[in-house]
Amino acid sequence: MALRMSMIKHARALTAAAAIAALASCASGPRPDADLAGAHTLVSQAEQSGAQQFDSADLEAARSELRQADQDAKDQPVIAIRLAQQSSADAELALARTRAAKAEQALMQVNSGTATLQRESEREGAAVATPLPAAGALSPQNQ
Repeated sequence: MALRMSMIKHARALTAAAAIAALASCASGPRPDADLAGAHTLVSQAEQSGAQQFDSADLEAARSELRQADQDAKDQPVIAIRLAQQSSADAELALARTRAAKAEQALMQVNSGTATLQRESEREGAAVATPLPAAGALSPQNQ
């Protein structure tokens, strides 16, 4: 009987320890590692795409939020996740605006090139299309 009581106490102690460990893991909350890694990648892509030139405000917001998320990662993981997600959104916005600005520049260059070619074509066409005398306009001396 004493052995059985000892085993029950031991089982209760193990159960209590497992419950405390489970509660401790729940209390620590989610880890921001994946969100931080994604945000770092997007900020890097935005920097490499030239967002500093085309959308510096959103890029700087993304950088600032990412710095704060990195600082909060250990002590305040929920806040760090939120900041990392906001940083990702701002970096994606900077990327989209940069791509749009670059596309607009490319379109303007194409339109400019097309206009230049059209002017040159019109000029060459005018030089080649000199009026020919009409068939009945030949003078009797040339016949």
